[in-house]
Amino acid sequence: MRKNLLIARRENRLTQERAAQIISISAQSYYLKETGKRDFSLTEAQLLAKYFKTSMDNLFEQ
Repeated sequence: MRKNLLIARRENRLTQERAAQIISISAQSYYLKETGKRDFSLTEAQLLAKYFKTSMDNLFEQ
């Protein structure tokens, strides 16, 4: 589980489906990545960090 990502997504009232759209992947793929079953690509991580106006380190720290 990527706790900071989950917190940021919920604080911004963003659904997994919308987050998936932002990084151009399916909602199923996003779910697998958010729960730690798969990894985000560098580009996807950068897009999410930019969207949440934070660093990748902060967003994805364990």
